[in-house]
Amino acid sequence: MTSLDALAQDIARRELATPCLKPDNEARIVFADGVPHERQPLAVVYVHGFTASQAEGDPAHRALASACGAHLYANRLHDHGTDAPMAMAGASPQAWRDDADAALRIGLELGERVVLVATSMGGSLALDLAAEHPDKVAALIAWSPGIRVFDEEQLRAATLLEGPVIPPGDRSAYQRQYWSSVVHSDAYRAIARLFVERMQPEHLAKVACPVLVGAWDGGAGDSDTLTSVAAMREAFTWLGTPASARQFIAYDHAAHVLANPNRSPAAGRVLADALGFLAMHGLGEAPIGHRSKRLGLT
Repeated sequence: MTSLDALAQDIARRELATPCLKPDNEARIVFADGVPHERQPLAVVYVHGFTASQAEGDPAHRALASACGAHLYANRLHDHGTDAPMAMAGASPQAWRDDADAALRIGLELGERVVLVATSMGGSLALDLAAEHPDKVAALIAWSPGIRVFDEEQLRAATLLEGPVIPPGDRSAYQRQYWSSVVHSDAYRAIARLFVERMQPEHLAKVACPVLVGAWDGGAGDSDTLTSVAAMREAFTWLGTPASARQFIAYDHAAHVLANPNRSPAAGRVLADALGFLAMHGLGEAPIGHRSKRLGLT
């Protein structure tokens, strides 16, 4: 058994001991097929979004890791993965940032540098990591990153609530399995603070690695209604990454959870573009037949 096997077992034991954790919501290490369970030049770390779990990025995060010949660490943010009504009581931006920092540290045990892959609020945390640790992050793929919410009034109203809240709208069995069906109001206050405190020009200017931002933006009636695409586009201009090393790709007929085929009709296109992006920067193999020539917006 290698030290990484022991690390994977420790993570599995810790997750198994988490009260009320829903099946398959656990954080986990996924070792690359045919690759020794030893530290590699690259690792991939997936950071999921608000109320979500590792399945949000599945199977794209596995495919990206495979293309890089890298081991994958799929994290679980503080008090996510459960429908316990009080699970997110006391949620804070710092607790989630600490979780993201811990995920990066695990990634650095798996690889000398890390490719961060993230969705929604996970994209916010990944941008924060890339700004704080520019020498450790080889590249960042951020799908629907949270810079600001689409409906500020709706979030403001949510921050005034107290106690457990059942989000509006019907949820499929798949969503109930992998996303929280009950959210404590503290979590709404925490995500509002995270955006305001960390998603700022002077901070994101410290991001230096190659960055791919993907957004659901197909025009009126066909765009993201959870996170603000306008804010994503603005934040993209704040990055310190050279123009030649950043891409912003807008997808039509998609969904907020861009890369998950159970949620997004555009998932295949999204994965192909991400694989092409990594190959362009010498970090992975391009998908067969991928001919994307979309240009980065500066």
